[in-house]
Amino acid sequence: MIRIGITKENIEIGDVRSPLNPRQSKKINSDINFNVEVQSSNLRCFEDNEFEHEGVRVVKKLNNSDIIFGIKEADKDKLIKNKTYFMFSHTIKKQPHNRNLLIQILKKKIKLIDYECLKKRGKRIVAFGKYAGIAGTYNSVMAFGKKFDLFNLNRLSHFKNKKELYSFLENNPISHKIRTLIVGNGRVAKGASEILKYFGFKNVKLNEYKNNSHNYPVFSTIKTSDYMENITGNKFSKTDYYNNPKDYKSNFLKLSKNTDILINASYWDPRYPRLFEKDKIDDTFSIKVIGDISCDIKGSVPLTEFASTIKKPFFDYCLKTKRVKKAFENDNTVTMMTIDNLPSELPRDSSNYFGKILMTYVIPFLNEPNNRIIENATIAKNGNLTKKYEYLKDYVS
Repeated sequence: MIRIGITKENIEIGDVRSPLNPRQSKKINSDINFNVEVQSSNLRCFEDNEFEHEGVRVVKKLNNSDIIFGIKEADKDKLIKNKTYFMFSHTIKKQPHNRNLLIQILKKKIKLIDYECLKKRGKRIVAFGKYAGIAGTYNSVMAFGKKFDLFNLNRLSHFKNKKELYSFLENNPISHKIRTLIVGNGRVAKGASEILKYFGFKNVKLNEYKNNSHNYPVFSTIKTSDYMENITGNKFSKTDYYNNPKDYKSNFLKLSKNTDILINASYWDPRYPRLFEKDKIDDTFSIKVIGDISCDIKGSVPLTEFASTIKKPFFDYCLKTKRVKKAFENDNTVTMMTIDNLPSELPRDSSNYFGKILMTYVIPFLNEPNNRIIENATIAKNGNLTKKYEYLKDYVS
């Protein structure tokens, strides 16, 4: 029997999601090969008694668990040696703030499996992207309304779930002329597009969007080939762009004229050009709110100076002084929304979705030796980095 533990999330991060909901845990327990127990938590979106009601044991510690499932980075000081952990470790890009976490994982000979690396046919299996897109876009529209005193929206915590949220939006559509540009075409962008439609925004093609002839809210979605161009004059090639990103530059600022809200839902890493550079911004820069859902610090959106929080979701960036200011102090700034754990704003919905993925692609294969999907996502094992992740050696040295 494999003993599965659902960990209490790191208090410092404050994430309230759960990798499995109470009913999913009960269903797993009906299989004699598995047993789920839950570490008691007063933060989790599902209360302890909800698990107990389904016959799932709630415990103070997970010392008896074989495999521990969490969501965000575990508390490095509370790691249990020689265990197997599933989490979003945020270490594969050598993120500085999680270096010590990976060092402790190696010291304690923990087997680390990162959700971000679980892939089937090259595509990620586990992702909260859609919910990040929904929450980030809602917050961005809320910020625009507040910035210009057009409308006041409640925080997402006001709504019990996505169904209640969408019902409210359908009954209270936005009619103001607001132009929103979504960058990206993955799960995050799909979530952003979905909620904008419930807000009452009309989806238009890029050429129509650039005409700026609408008196009602519209949005358009652009992909990499729409805003990246080859500096040699050759036609854009997706394969060439990924292999030779230095041969490309962004023409995003030309496309974004007359845009009010920018939703950044694109993948980025330091090899690739930014969407725009600070020193290229001029008086034609019309964007008043940026929802940087991807939230790469000083990355594709250079105004993303830091990650904001659910408690303090917004800050302003003054283009003139190039300094961060308190949100909504005046209109001559760009209001930034850079929360990096957006799915926590819809915790029950995103937890239910996440649990379904785990029950389909992960849990049935936990007792399968050398499962390819799980092995390829294993960063550390027996005190060492696995071969695929040996590039992290200098990061933890």
